Amino acid sequence: MSPSTREIAVTWNKVYDYVRAVKGWAEGQSFTGVYGLPRGGCTLAVMISHILGIPYLPYPKHGCLIVDDISDTGETLRFYKLQGYKTTTMYYHPDTSAMPDFTMFEKGKDWIHFPWEMEQ
Repeated sequence: MSPSTREIAVTWNKVYDYVRAVKGWAEGQSFTGVYGLPRGGCTLAVMISHILGIPYLPYPKHGCLIVDDISDTGETLRFYKLQGYKTTTMYYHPDTSAMPDFTMFEKGKDWIHFPWEMEQ
């Protein structure tokens, strides 16, 4: 990590705020389920599937919501957006090549550490 990079430790409360905000954004939309991109999106996708009352999917399905933790370069999300999927991430980098349909927090140069990531 460079000296100008900060580490941001995301709290569970911040995760819950994001999941509740996704629920508000998703109201009135119809999704066939929620798919979480491995690995960062899996935990969030399970939480979102519970709060929306729709299935967590083991693979993307037409009409599902694609979830990831961060859209940094955007290469992963761009693949799904080009196929017509709606996407959401908790964080995004302002220079991402694929802005999620819903996101909450700007990442910048910071290193994001989520509560489900274990130290080695």
